[in-house]
Amino acid sequence: MDQISAKREDVPEGDHDGSTDSTTDGESNHISTDEVFALLSNGRRRHVLRFLSENGGEIKLRELATTIAAEENGIEPVEVTYTQRKRLYTSLYQSHLPRMERSGVIEYDRNSGLVTLAPAADDFDAYLEVVGENEFTWSEFYLGLTGLFAAVTLAYATGTPPFSAFGPAVVMATMTLLLLVAAVAHIRYTRGRRL
Repeated sequence: MDQISAKREDVPEGDHDGSTDSTTDGESNHISTDEVFALLSNGRRRHVLRFLSENGGEIKLRELATTIAAEENGIEPVEVTYTQRKRLYTSLYQSHLPRMERSGVIEYDRNSGLVTLAPAADDFDAYLEVVGENEFTWSEFYLGLTGLFAAVTLAYATGTPPFSAFGPAVVMATMTLLLLVAAVAHIRYTRGRRL
């Protein structure tokens, strides 16, 4: 395993972007919305959250650095060079992981190199859509729904059966009902994932 001999740099207090650590008081695992956005403002921190979610909530720092380096360079993980991995490893070790750990999003064991998703990371579910390989995002769902509505409108306008048998009020009411059901499902899903 790579040992980076660089000294750990302390991140200045100003790195909190004006927000406070809400997870160190022992009373709550909730992270403020400002802190959530501050953490998500950096692509590497978003990658960390995504890879942790995809790997059962824990991953070794070396593997994490290799995976992110591969994605950033558009190559396979086995093609990542020592320099590319070291650059990512150092960035994560010195800057991003300490910031995320102070906010209570992750836990990092420096002895084992294991990065673990903390319970407070649940606050990010409403902001990051973590989808499995066979799932789709809400934006893709609404894009598909729009395509369906366009196809129905075109079929109705051209008199294609069975749409020609229905009046415009029936077609519009059906499409409105579908949109309403989708919106309610989306709201329930999003609220169910909040703390």
